[in-house]
Amino acid sequence: MPPRLPERYRLNIRLGSDGDIEEWLAQDESLDRPVLIRYLAPESTKDRHLGFLSGVRSAAALTEIHLQRVFAAAETSASAFSVSEWDGGVTIADRLRVGEGLPVDEFLPNAAGLCLALSRFHQSGGVHGAIDTSAIHFSAAHPAKLGAFGRIQRWSDPEEDTMALAEVLRAAITGTSDVDVFPSEVVDGIPPSVDDALRAGIEGRADAHDLATRLGSITYAPAQDRRSPRPWRSLTVFAAIVIMISLLGAIGLAADFDPESPFLYPVGGE
Repeated sequence: MPPRLPERYRLNIRLGSDGDIEEWLAQDESLDRPVLIRYLAPESTKDRHLGFLSGVRSAAALTEIHLQRVFAAAETSASAFSVSEWDGGVTIADRLRVGEGLPVDEFLPNAAGLCLALSRFHQSGGVHGAIDTSAIHFSAAHPAKLGAFGRIQRWSDPEEDTMALAEVLRAAITGTSDVDVFPSEVVDGIPPSVDDALRAGIEGRADAHDLATRLGSITYAPAQDRRSPRPWRSLTVFAAIVIMISLLGAIGLAADFDPESPFLYPVGGE
């Protein structure tokens, strides 16, 4: 059962659970905008409330385009909750689960942005502690965002955050959970330098800022489209040929009956 929330928030659709956190799409009626409500189950402990709020408040201290914005957070008598922006994006995990490919030319610049946002989060003293493919939302033409703040932390070291994010980026670009497959091996136009940067992050040889710098300096040149000409172009050319043949035929027929024709002699003529 949802905790007692401020009256301005109206819960609309239950989205599911993120570990011990319930997620709802809600409406902030004071500002007339959709928001994401995340709250702990009623059986959660006081210590868990404190851990949840600590993670959420660390994110709320920053305004980064690649971090999901946190608008509010509080503790109730039986739970703790946060109010975040609703970006409408789909998680990387959801995309991978249904085999939906990512537009690499759009996502690759976002990869550098995510690393830079994580670097600034670390500089402010925050540690996510539970980054995986379900913690990042991405929709074409919109910035990718790191969210899922307030999860139970699996680590408390910024270095492990970076290692986890680098692995998520590898999986997102390659479309596979196979840790031995890297982007240049499966995506035309991606240089091996992307593989090198991600390996450095995954192996703990680069922090989030270094990884952002390395990925941001790489140019992606997608392979040229080798598809056959568009059908409408072929039809246009075909129609033009037919018209030309018809005109020439008409000229030829006219010449058969016109002894003065400058094009063809009449039938039987010299």
